[in-house]
Amino acid sequence: MKNHWIWAAGLAISLTSPNAANAKGIEGLWRFDIINNAGTTLGAMTIQTRDTVQRQANEQHRWALATGQGGSAGRSQIQAPGQTGLAGYTGFAMTALGGHALPIESIELRDGTMIMVVNSPRGLVVFRGKIDADETRFDGDLTYHNGSVYRMRGVKQSQPL
Repeated sequence: MKNHWIWAAGLAISLTSPNAANAKGIEGLWRFDIINNAGTTLGAMTIQTRDTVQRQANEQHRWALATGQGGSAGRSQIQAPGQTGLAGYTGFAMTALGGHALPIESIELRDGTMIMVVNSPRGLVVFRGKIDADETRFDGDLTYHNGSVYRMRGVKQSQPL
């Protein structure tokens, strides 16, 4: 059991190293504000490429097989053989008002615009706005499942908090 904790700690450290947070592109840790008439709601999110998530799942599965915790050896790859990688981004977002992280279903970047879709228990929440050329700041409108629109802005963290 002790080896399981050592492995998990090593994985956590590798995922939160400064180099991971400073990766080119939007992958990393972000802080954001949602602004409305009543005030500002603080939030944070972690963004990864879908390919990174897939590779992590494969490594976790291989580790489970190697330690006798996984299923059959015939399922050593979760990803279909020959599949080169998954495009796009995914992650999790959480606000100071929420009790749990919400999955980011997709993030699309095109010509300085950003569209992010978050899956909340009450329905989809969609951000539409601009992202700077360095891909370290975004600003735009967040539309809730009920049609309410709020201002949202965020900044990529240069290192883990």
